[in-house]
Amino acid sequence: MSKIETLAHMYLFNPPHNWRRILAQNPRVLPRYWPRLARMQLSGWLAEPLRWQEVRQYHDVVARTPLHPQPIFIMGLWRSGTTHLHNLMGLDPNLGYATTLQCLAPSFVIKNQAVMRRFFSKILPANRIFDNMRVEMDMPQEEELAVANLTPHSYYNHWFFPRQMRSLYDKYMRFQTLTPREYEEWRSTYLWVLRQTTYLQGGKRLVLKSPTNLTRTRELLKLFPEARFIEIIRRPLRTWLSYRHLQKVLYAMHHLQPYNLDEVMQDELYVFTETMRQWLAEKALIPSAQLVSVRYEDLVADPLRELQRIYEALGLSTSEVLPRWKEYLASIAGYQTNHFQVKEQDAALARQHLAFLYEAGGYKPDW
Repeated sequence: MSKIETLAHMYLFNPPHNWRRILAQNPRVLPRYWPRLARMQLSGWLAEPLRWQEVRQYHDVVARTPLHPQPIFIMGLWRSGTTHLHNLMGLDPNLGYATTLQCLAPSFVIKNQAVMRRFFSKILPANRIFDNMRVEMDMPQEEELAVANLTPHSYYNHWFFPRQMRSLYDKYMRFQTLTPREYEEWRSTYLWVLRQTTYLQGGKRLVLKSPTNLTRTRELLKLFPEARFIEIIRRPLRTWLSYRHLQKVLYAMHHLQPYNLDEVMQDELYVFTETMRQWLAEKALIPSAQLVSVRYEDLVADPLRELQRIYEALGLSTSEVLPRWKEYLASIAGYQTNHFQVKEQDAALARQHLAFLYEAGGYKPDW
């Protein structure tokens, strides 16, 4: 874990000024965590000269980059299949996306792409440690990670401070306690990331994926009234078990305060269920012609059929991307998802907390 936490965490090149603001807005980091914090901050300090160069050369260029008025948002919970769908749509030569490289180093990625690719190739694992999916710098990634590496206004800071999860969730995913000034900073940073993505992707229409967007339907429609949305769902208990595993790994990598895992998982369940309640209530705001839904199980069982259906609903052509889909699907044919044994307490949890998701998705109970 030491190599992973030192060299492969999500905030590897988080700028020093952003670290200062994150730490100022959260509980004091105890001395026992200072060595970890110092290791996490080191690479960010070393990259400061690269940031200064990038600002001087590219700030105005990015600021003037126009955005396509109809971005495509993939809307789904963590571990519901969003990454798989994002990877598939990212193969379309007519669509652009935020890359892992950009999201890990958004403040100096334009000028230093070649150098950073070589750097990451030497330190990052070949596969993600929580699900064994392939890691490549140019593959699609959550734009929220880029936002988190530019501003303190991100829910993902709860990986550092697990006990602050609910307050960070209410503030940065629900915008309930965000001040007007903080909201405007989040908005401008988010749009900056999308402009940078568009510039890096040669002006293409963007396909974006971050589960944090599930509670931001109103905000996304304000920014992009003509946006298109793809809802992806998966069997609720299966999704929860995989999500719980993911969060345990991320806390182990990032935490800067002591925490009780059982208590944190109760908060995670709150986030998991309340996020979906809000999405189910607010997706009605999206005009029906701008929303298409897919089940993860159907996408895996017959991916080409489901992708064709999605593309038809979005008014997109599959002619150029179809051969790429076939090649990519053949390359991952042997991939096995994580298997989680369903214990009685998990079944009880599903009966008590997840029944509304089975009903909303048309799933039969599997507990």
